[in-house]
Parts: sequence; C-alpha cells; structure tokens
Amino acid sequence: MIRPRTLPSTRPSTSFTPRLPLPRPSSRGIAAPRSFSSGSGHNHKSGSGSSRRRYLPLTLLPAGLLLLPALSCDSDPATSPPPSPLTIAPVSELLRSWFVWAMICTPGMVDYSPGLLSLISRTPLKTPVEWFVRHTFFAQFNPGETVAECLPEVRSLRKSNIGAVVNYSAEVDESGLHESGAEKREREEKDRQRRLEQVVVALDVMGEFEKTLPLDQRGASGFALKITGLIDANVLERASYTMLRMRYAAPQTPITTPNSAAFVPYPGTPESADGQVLARDHMKKLVDPKELFSLEGKVDAMGTKVEDVRLKEGDLEQLATLWQKLRMLGQRAKDNNVVLVIDAEHTWYQPALDAYTLLLSEEFNRPTGNPKDISPIIYGTYQSYLTRQPTHLLAAIAHAEANGYALGLKVVRGAYYLQERKKWADEGRVGNDPIWPTKPATDLSYNGAIATLLSTLSGQLKGKHPERALSVVFGTHNTESADSICENLVKYGLAEKDKESGLLRFDPAAKGHVRVAQLYGMKDDLTNSMATRFVNDGNPVAYKYISYGALAEVMPFLGRRAIENKSLMSGEQGAAGERKRVGRELWRRVFG
Repeated sequence: MIRPRTLPSTRPSTSFTPRLPLPRPSSRGIAAPRSFSSGSGHNHKSGSGSSRRRYLPLTLLPAGLLLLPALSCDSDPATSPPPSPLTIAPVSELLRSWFVWAMICTPGMVDYSPGLLSLISRTPLKTPVEWFVRHTFFAQFNPGETVAECLPEVRSLRKSNIGAVVNYSAEVDESGLHESGAEKREREEKDRQRRLEQVVVALDVMGEFEKTLPLDQRGASGFALKITGLIDANVLERASYTMLRMRYAAPQTPITTPNSAAFVPYPGTPESADGQVLARDHMKKLVDPKELFSLEGKVDAMGTKVEDVRLKEGDLEQLATLWQKLRMLGQRAKDNNVVLVIDAEHTWYQPALDAYTLLLSEEFNRPTGNPKDISPIIYGTYQSYLTRQPTHLLAAIAHAEANGYALGLKVVRGAYYLQERKKWADEGRVGNDPIWPTKPATDLSYNGAIATLLSTLSGQLKGKHPERALSVVFGTHNTESADSICENLVKYGLAEKDKESGLLRFDPAAKGHVRVAQLYGMKDDLTNSMATRFVNDGNPVAYKYISYGALAEVMPFLGRRAIENKSLMSGEQGAAGERKRVGRELWRRVFG
C-alpha cells in the first residue's frame, strides 16, 4: 500500500501512535458489473519474515529483468506521469506489485490457480510454494495474519487521512455445505466459534485504537462481517425462502406488488415481521411455529419454486442463537464505537442477511444523545448489480425514517453475478434473473444510488431529526464514480470548495456521513486521490478495506474470491491498469 503525503491538518495535531432517474428491471442479456467486496492488504510479519524480506528483491530480480520490454509496451512516460505516491515505494515493492498484477493478467491464471494450489498443497512443493505466495500475492493484499498485526498499517493509513475497515477473511467453503457426518458438524461448529471470537477481538482492538483519537475524529474504523461464517449456511437459505413465502402470504403492499412503482424484485426487502423467523425472542407477539413450518409452494414474483427448501426442526433455535450472537456483536461494536458492516452474499441467503441487518439497525442505530456515541453503528450492504437496488434503497430509507433510526449503508456494484445468473438459469426459475442485463445498467444503478442517498442525506440534515441522518460508504474502484460522489456532495450542499486550497470541505453537519472505499492492495491511486481531495479535518473520507487471516486459512479462499471478482480484475480499472501504473514508475526509476 502506497500512501500519499500527509496533508496539513486544520485541527491540532494528535498524539496517537498505536434523485437521479433510476433504472427498472429489463429482460436483456448479461451484466458484467465491476465488483467490490471484502478484500485484502499487505506487509505481512511472521516468524523469520523480516530476514526473508531482505532476500525478496533477489527473488524478484529475474521478474524485474523480464518486465523491461513489457514496460516499454505498456508505458508512455511522456504523456502519463507517474502518480506521486509511488515515488516513495521501494523498488522491491514495485517489482512485487508489478509481478502480482502481471500474473493476474495472465490468461487462465485466475481460473486455474485455486485447483493448482490445492494440488500443490498435498505435495513436497507445499513449503516453497507457500513461501512464494506469502511474499507475493498474500503480501500484496494482506498486512498481517491477525488484526493486531494489521494495526500498525491502520495507524499509518490514518496519519495519511485514510480510515480502515478490517475483515477476517477465513470464510465458509460452500463446496461442502451439503455433506453430513458428526465429525464434520463438530469441526464446523468449532470453526464458527473461532470466527466469532475473531470478530470480538477485532472489535476490541479497533475500539482501543479509536480511543486514542480526539472525540471529533472517531468513527472511521470498522469491521466487515460475513454472517454465513457464524451458522450453517443451509439454515440461512431455508430461512430466506420461508420469509419470501411469509411476506407473500400476508396482505400485499406496494413493495410486494408486481408492477407497482414501489415493487422490490427478488430477493425482496426486509420487514420487521421477519423476526418471526430469525429472532423470535425479539418479537412482542409470536405466530405459531407450525405456521412457519407449513409455508411452502411457489412465489412467482420472487422466482421461488415449489421444491425450494423450507424450515426444518431445529432451525428456529439455531436462528435465535445466531440472533443473540449478532446482538452481542452489535453491543460490542457500539461499546467500542466501531462500525459493524454486514456483508452481502449470494441472493439465496440475502433475505435472512437483510432482515438481521434491519433488526440490528432498529436496536443499535437509534441516536442516544451522547456525543461520544457514533451513529449509525450497523451498516448493511446494497448491491447495485441487483435489479432490486433502486426500490430496495427507497424502502430502506422509508423504514428507517418511519422507525426512528439512522440508516447505515455500504453501496457496491457486486461480486457474484456469474454464480447468480448460472444458478437462476440452471434451476429454471420464473422470470428474469436478478442481475441487471448490461454493465451500463449496473453503472446507472450505482450512480442513481449516489444521487438518491446524497440528496436524501442533505434533506435529512436539514429536517426535524438530523441525528437520524443516514451514513454511507461507497465502495468503488471506478474513478468516474468517485468523481460523481464529489460532484453530488457539492450539488446537494454537503461540501464546498475551500477558496484558499481548492480542496473540498464538508459542511460541519455532514462530516463523517460519507466515505469512499477501495480494497487494500488495489487502486491506491484512487484512495490517495480521495484522501488528498478533501480538507484534512481529522475525519477521513477515503477508506481501505483490509483483509487478514492466517495464510493456511486464507489461501483456499483467495483463489475462489479472485474467480468471483474477475470483473474487478479486468480492464483499465483492474489488474491491467494497476500493472501499467506500477510499470510507469519502474520505467521512470530505470530510465529517468
């Protein structure tokens, strides 16, 4: 990660050390959105890592010699001056970064690497290959194996006016979800407990870091949570189909009525009543569980089929236990003043994930009146590549305003479009799949979300309850989207250009309500641009999503996530652009 020069702060120095028109669903071809999902970072430290790093330039020297001809093809130093942050990077780091991006650009590398790594891990080559991966791909995207190892990088980023959201990147491998056996169940339960403990540790560590900051500079640290890591994902799938059926068994509303302007397509939008399935001890009035178990049949409006799974005995108890775990995490996040971001996942889990997010928001995003408390503390993830996005956003805003809490959002394009489209077609579901038909349609959805949310924020800050105003993190690797965010901030009176510096300055009421994030190890030029585009008032606009985890845990998933995020790696906004950016700086170092 290359950081920008630290801008002069307008605050005293601190002593810490440790509504555009929105698209509607269409029936045309495939979408190929640029994705943004949980990511990773670099600068790993472990065991003899420091001595090994001394030899890293030697191991990458052959790559450096081989890349010179390629640099001359990719680079035009006369017309494309290198970004200034790269000028402070060691040559060894530049060589490593160029090598990583060149490998990712190699045809077939992303598709075949998971299987190849799995095969090699069972051979005598395992040790040297792991060393190689640790000092190249892992080092590019992960700053450490634990949140404590990431903390120095979090501090360093903050000094450069960049906030951080950390993410424990050991996830559930869905390939074995339908396997059975007592030994497997016991192992999985231990894994879930370990993940839960990791979340608690991370919230505490990030909370301690936040306490070192002045009161008005807190709130720019967070943790991104994948709920599927805390429960058998099959239970979430059964709960999701049950809730879709339950919503359509109830009297219809504009949100659940096809052809209504407010209709939210599959996977729908959450309701407070979803607690009947997910959090029964949270509900004041309960329906008979027999009614929930009896819900079956198709719901054409949601693409739900007769054969789709329904609740089993024991599911309600598991879901209630998960709810108590999530409430504990929500309280821990609130006590530490650390944002808890609920990640989006596949749509067949999303109704349950959305509903848990809504229930947590109702409990923890209500303003307390204490200036030490940040609000909102719970953020949901909104995927712009889903055709539901425009009306889903409006429904979420309306629910928060009607129920007296501040809405927290992370807006992304999305990462799973290949799997979503394939599953829908393979299973012969009714109607169009849930993904926008084209990349431009996804972009329009994302840009529409920018306008909708920033105009809404402006209105809420001027309204009767500014303490309930929404907050949003825009996750994007797209320069045009970042420009649009800045333009809309000015358009809706949330920021203005400082007359002396020419930098953007937030209206005091809007400070801390809008962030722009990229994955750690990627698009540093965009992150640095956002960090230096605003007056440094101690509350960062730029964010990095930092992934961490033990190499043995992370390796099986790095390749799988690369496949899921192939669209992120493609084109000038992806790996090819990163390779050229680093290549230009190497060319400048070598040839002046």
